[in-house]
Amino acid sequence: MSESQDPRYSSEQLLEDHNFEPSTAVHRKSPPARSRLCLRHGKIMIGSFLALVVFTLFQGWRIFTKPEPEKPSSKSSHWSACSTYPQDCQKIAPFVFDSVYSLLKQWPSSYAPNGHSVVPGRVAPNTLLYHAKKSPGKPKIPTFFAFDAEMSLAIYGSSGAPELHTMTTTKELRVIYLDGHSATLTSTGTLDSQMAILGGHVPKDPSEDLVYNENQRAVELCQLADKLGIDGVVRMNAGFEILVCDYSKSNVRNLFTANVTVPGNEAREHDASLPRDPHRQPPLGYGNDFSEQNGWEWVRSSTWHYGNGDTGGIPENRIRLDLCGFTTWYDPSLRSLINSHHGGVRVNDTYQNGWGLRRGHRLLGASKEDIGIFRDWISEATSRRKNSKCSNTDWQALIETITSKYNSRAQEILFHLNKNSSDDQAAHMIVESVYTLSHAILFPYHEYPIVAGVTKSEAKAKTVALCSEAYTGHIDLESLSDFEMLIEQSAYIINSRLCQWAWDIFEWSDSRMHGRLEKSGRATAPNSFENMKNVRHEIVQRKDETRFLLKWIGWDTWQKCETECAPNELCYIPMWPVIYAPGQPQGGIYAGADLTEEETVEFWKPKCISRQDFDCGGGRGREPQHQFPDVPYEKCKALQKETKM
Repeated sequence: MSESQDPRYSSEQLLEDHNFEPSTAVHRKSPPARSRLCLRHGKIMIGSFLALVVFTLFQGWRIFTKPEPEKPSSKSSHWSACSTYPQDCQKIAPFVFDSVYSLLKQWPSSYAPNGHSVVPGRVAPNTLLYHAKKSPGKPKIPTFFAFDAEMSLAIYGSSGAPELHTMTTTKELRVIYLDGHSATLTSTGTLDSQMAILGGHVPKDPSEDLVYNENQRAVELCQLADKLGIDGVVRMNAGFEILVCDYSKSNVRNLFTANVTVPGNEAREHDASLPRDPHRQPPLGYGNDFSEQNGWEWVRSSTWHYGNGDTGGIPENRIRLDLCGFTTWYDPSLRSLINSHHGGVRVNDTYQNGWGLRRGHRLLGASKEDIGIFRDWISEATSRRKNSKCSNTDWQALIETITSKYNSRAQEILFHLNKNSSDDQAAHMIVESVYTLSHAILFPYHEYPIVAGVTKSEAKAKTVALCSEAYTGHIDLESLSDFEMLIEQSAYIINSRLCQWAWDIFEWSDSRMHGRLEKSGRATAPNSFENMKNVRHEIVQRKDETRFLLKWIGWDTWQKCETECAPNELCYIPMWPVIYAPGQPQGGIYAGADLTEEETVEFWKPKCISRQDFDCGGGRGREPQHQFPDVPYEKCKALQKETKM
């Protein structure tokens, strides 16, 4: 796999390789002072704006403005971060954009497991919660609840004499949500945010006890919750859970308790003559006759919340987030971390045997001062009153809209640019295809020079500016909370880059197709394909630019399974602790497997698997004392074949 094809570039490396200087547009205190094109009262103010616009020749555009000199006035005020640190804001824009898009979504969060955001939220009354125990009795306090019964039953429903408590909220619960795989117990970054917030320090190699001691972590999280005046904490691994610190005080009521013990299970567990799971080890090892199905149903319930448009599944919508209190470690105000999100995370273009836009991001360099600032932000975000400044913008929906509009078209444009252009007719078809696609992106904003009575450069400036401001230009900045500012700016930066990229494709292909952007409107097509060598070179150039853009935003990560899965299959991606890694130690990389590059690609690649596949290749990515002897994959498949005969 060549470097240009590899989807595992770091953002910093991409910026260096393409000598990219993105827009330095920043916010002003009041909307009228913004240097970007402002849309006010339906009037398009272009005159003075055109004099300020300078477009770079390669990979981007820049709207020059003088950044505000002042820095945030207090530790908890960070509204001017992008004004104070415009270049850093450009670098982290894709990370903030992706963070907001990924909130409460299983699929994108599994490719960015090292969470960097904390968001206040609420769980509505009459929401069902589940807690399984291996033995009778009330749930202990504090209590971990699953939002899906399948998750609880897979963890504690397969051994002993288990009970399942089905409970319900009777009032609204106030929570904070820790994004990413914050309930995934690893030493590679999934717990960094919690370690920083709770302990004030992030060790590079945390001890096994620090990683796996969930009881102590629950106590400390509830001490934090008590200070914040909230009911609990929402986290995710292979599914979403909520830690309710005192379900009695929070009025979480038990509806019924079911003894889900399978008859004969205890006798079976103590029968030394029986083999312990001839195929694979489900969570917590061997169990009753349904243990393997229980593990598979946990995987199935995880897919319900993929939240990815190409794979189906909705986000975990039983938690309602308040993005007016969105706090993130990516904020440029946290100066000790500003260089830790770029570079230094590549080992054969991977990090911790995986990839994704934000996969390798750690909080190892967080200073005590910045951790203190972040704690202040969480306190501020959770204590906001009803009359606090908040635009009530649905930021995730806005970012999803931008993603939906551009992602599939960008992928299709890259698909055409990747085609073989050695044949003249094939090259012509490539240019024609990207011409119509780029026009579709710009169509709502574009007026041809001959129609509008303007020059080509004026048409370009107006089209790109209207496109760039389409989703944020009308928003009153004075209505935004401090925490919303970074989301708004990041959305603008991403959208403006996409608009400029679309224009570059459109302008180039128009010059080769029809020449409609010329003020005369006369076609130049008869001569546009005379030098096919140049055309092929330009196709390669546009392909590289498009591939770079997808990497920069993070849209190069796998979006779906390559084929449609059969009714007895699920589109699977690795989600701790239920891991499918055929031929590898149980848990794959989570069990310390040293994979080759080819095996790494296969491990992370989405694939359709059946329960029979999972029985042979699935296992527990947990601490060593919970591991059981592996059964070779081929032996397992042979046993399955014998059973069917």
